[in-house]
Amino acid sequence: MKIVSLTIAFLCFLTIAIAQKKHAEPLIIQGRIANTTEKMLKIFFEDEYSRTTIDTIKINNDGTFYLKTYHITKPQRTSLQQNSLQINKIYVAPGYNLTITGDATDYLTLFQTKRITGIGSETNAYRQKVDSMLAARNDRTEWYSLKLDDLLKYIRKTAALNDSIFNVVFNKQPKQDKYFNTFKRLIKIDEQSLAYYMVLQHLEMGKYTYQQMDEIAKQNLPPIFKAGISRDEYLESDDYKSWIVPLYFALHRKMDLLKDSMSVKQPDYVLNTVNKLYTGKVRDKYLYWSVNSRIRDASSIEQLNKAKKASEKTINSIKDANLKGNLNSSFKFKEDQLMLVQAGQPAPSFNLPSDKGQLYTVEGFKGKVVYIDLWASWCGPCRQEMPNFKKLSESYKGNGNITFVSIAVFDGERDWRKALSVEQPTWLQLYDNEGKVARSYVANAIPKYIIIDKDGKVANFNAPGPGSAEIKTVLDKELAK
Repeated sequence: MKIVSLTIAFLCFLTIAIAQKKHAEPLIIQGRIANTTEKMLKIFFEDEYSRTTIDTIKINNDGTFYLKTYHITKPQRTSLQQNSLQINKIYVAPGYNLTITGDATDYLTLFQTKRITGIGSETNAYRQKVDSMLAARNDRTEWYSLKLDDLLKYIRKTAALNDSIFNVVFNKQPKQDKYFNTFKRLIKIDEQSLAYYMVLQHLEMGKYTYQQMDEIAKQNLPPIFKAGISRDEYLESDDYKSWIVPLYFALHRKMDLLKDSMSVKQPDYVLNTVNKLYTGKVRDKYLYWSVNSRIRDASSIEQLNKAKKASEKTINSIKDANLKGNLNSSFKFKEDQLMLVQAGQPAPSFNLPSDKGQLYTVEGFKGKVVYIDLWASWCGPCRQEMPNFKKLSESYKGNGNITFVSIAVFDGERDWRKALSVEQPTWLQLYDNEGKVARSYVANAIPKYIIIDKDGKVANFNAPGPGSAEIKTVLDKELAK
């Protein structure tokens, strides 16, 4: 009878789950992006368990696209992205039906021509109006270089303009948008978070005494945070999560460093400080993000194992079981990724176009040592290494046993080609147009350099850069095998 009872219970649960899924409202995003070379877009959602889901949207030859998804379970801010094609700060929710249009000739043109209509467009009108104002003002103020008094004036001026737009957009509740007031609250947290972020970043970069930092931080605390900076409802805001939570911790770490430099070196300093600053879900989320950053930054199995050991106490102190489960899954996923690129493993396959239009595969380089550079046109350190890469490749000119390859990742094709016309590289240039190399070669940070041996296996997954003192020794050793 127990088995029968469990079966019936399971079927009842399944029926309820299916009914809920059936009656859930989808999010629809469609539209047309003119003058884009991209073939797809990525859109990011966060579920109720803080897991990020990525949906891909095909861009047709005429620039049109369409997505109907049930992955979104709560109102939130998201982005449509693929390389340099970026449509950021879009407000979405179950039941929204948004049509997005724009001209992607370049970033500025898309920024100026982006339009959002349909169900949910009233909320998105706020961002559109702010963007239009920014484009019209052409404000190129480098706020991070301002002195404190000038920075505070800039913050107040920006807040006044944003508030005027906010009051116009959120003056009247639209009939079709039941999430209007949710986003009204979220955007208010966003804007005050951004204002305080500038203050915190200024303190992080500036030279102040303990007392000065404490006073400036308290005097410029936005109204919304007067009741306390750690409140679970603030987690609705991406800007609060992205900027305030980590920088408020950084502020107190810097202050503690000034007060007692040895205190920050204590084994439990981070955990104790987090417990002092944050409570509830905010505390758990900060600890979760801190461990996730260790996972992300690990570029070898050894580093990952070290991160896992260093994170044990932090993970155990997280109260949310779902967050703990997510971290365990993240460790396993990263381990599986890194195992595929360990020395001696076959190099992950690719089939990429060159700037000349010819396709190249990793298998086609067998019999040669391959020195790979993962880079992007927007990456300053990558561009700075170009002269060193050129010098290194030319030093092996005439040696048919080695090939130098640069692969552009996370980049737009137009921007990539423009950078090539400026840099004039003489070695092979490939374009990772779908992001497959970036994923399979675990390119969490660029520039990244990899050596593949003559048998097509990974020789060095974290190779020295072209300007390093040891790179020629490493390459010569591999060539001698």
